[in-house]
Formats: sequence, structure tokens, C-alpha cells
Amino acid sequence: MSASPRVVRRARKTTTPTPVVPAADIPAAPPAIATPLAFLIDIDDITPYQDNPRLNADAIESVANSIRSFGFNVPVVVDAGNVLVTGHTRIEAAKLLGMQQVPCIRAEHLSPEAIAQFRIVDNKVAEIADWNHEALAGELAKLAEFGIDWTQYGFNQEEVDCLADMVSADCLEVAELTANAAVEAAHAEQIRAPAQTRFVFGEVVFFVPQAAYRHWLDGIRALHDFDKDAIEAEIIQRLGIQPV
Repeated sequence: MSASPRVVRRARKTTTPTPVVPAADIPAAPPAIATPLAFLIDIDDITPYQDNPRLNADAIESVANSIRSFGFNVPVVVDAGNVLVTGHTRIEAAKLLGMQQVPCIRAEHLSPEAIAQFRIVDNKVAEIADWNHEALAGELAKLAEFGIDWTQYGFNQEEVDCLADMVSADCLEVAELTANAAVEAAHAEQIRAPAQTRFVFGEVVFFVPQAAYRHWLDGIRALHDFDKDAIEAEIIQRLGIQPV
């Protein structure tokens, strides 16, 4: 009598279930950012925005010098009808250089309301950043051997001279007239104090000896016990400026 066939039972594989992550814990995907491509456009096909609130005339020559030296590296932005959104100064600079075409981005992804907002925001946010004068002076020093005339790009000669001499912020910031004693202590830590202090009254700019300025301002501060408002009022009175 033949033996019954042997039945071999295979062990079942066990799997660990994948945990279910609550929907609230899944990070949302970042929003898609429109990146329209730049193209060349004839300047004659662009219409300046007639209500542009920016006063660009004083910047045109410096921007033209930048384009001449380094190229037209920042495209202008137009709407679907080729009306300028940003880049009015660059367009005028390009015309000054005799250019026929400029790089351009058409903001068709923005609504008319968004374009109106962007036109203002793009200009305003550019005003927020400020210079680190010490770092700027270092960068100018690195480039000194190339003989660059920085006055062609928006700097005035007084700024260039001050930065070249590594002077303190007094040479660049009129606001230091009302600085408190803590700021004075910070100035004392600088490597070299300026020999001259720059005064700006509207269109009038002149320099006075640093020691004379310190003596004058320290006297006013002591007189009003370092009260900022009182110091400002005293300076205005001494200048003979009467409210209109």
C-alpha cells in the first residue's frame, strides 16, 4: 500500500501595513510660480504707462551708462497690450543709446488689477534695501585698480571720496545730527574718524571740520539732555528756519 503524499504548508508572509497619514499633516504643495520667457521686442511697439508715478529723468543717464558697460540684463515687463509695467527708465536709457529692441517679459499671467499693484510694489520694494557702507567701501577698494568712474553710475563724488577714505557714517548720513550717545560710542570704535563732516540743507552741500562739528553738536546735546525732539528744534531754530 503506497504512502499518502506529504502535504507541505507554506508559511504566510506577513506585511506591515503602511500607516495612514492624516490629510491635515500632509504639507501642501508649493504654489506654481509663473516664469514667462523673455523675448526681444521693438521699442516702438511698447507704450509707456501714462500715469507712471516714478520720476525717472535723473536716473536715465546712469542707467544708460550701466547698459553700455554691462548690457541690457534686466528685461522690461509689459502687459498683454504692450503697455509698460516696469522698466520705464531702462526704455528711456535704451532710446538714448539708439537701441531698437530690448529684452522683454509679457505678464499675461497677471490680471489688470495685479499688474497695477505690481507696477507700484516692484518699484517700492527696491527702495527698502540699504548699503552696508563698510562692506561697500571694501568692494570699491577691490575694484580700484580698474579705474572705474563710479559717478557714471549714480554715485556722487562726495560719496566716492568718503568710501575711499573709509570714513564713518557721518560723512554719508545726515540723520547722525540727532544720534544719541550710544551711536557716538559706536562711531568711536571705527578704525578711522573722518576729518570732515558733510552737511546737506536741501540743494546746499558743504563740509566742516569734524572737531568743530562735534563741539557744536555736543553742546546742543548737553543743553537738551540728549532729548531728540528738543535737539531737532534747537538746530532748526539756530538755522533760522521758520514754519510756513
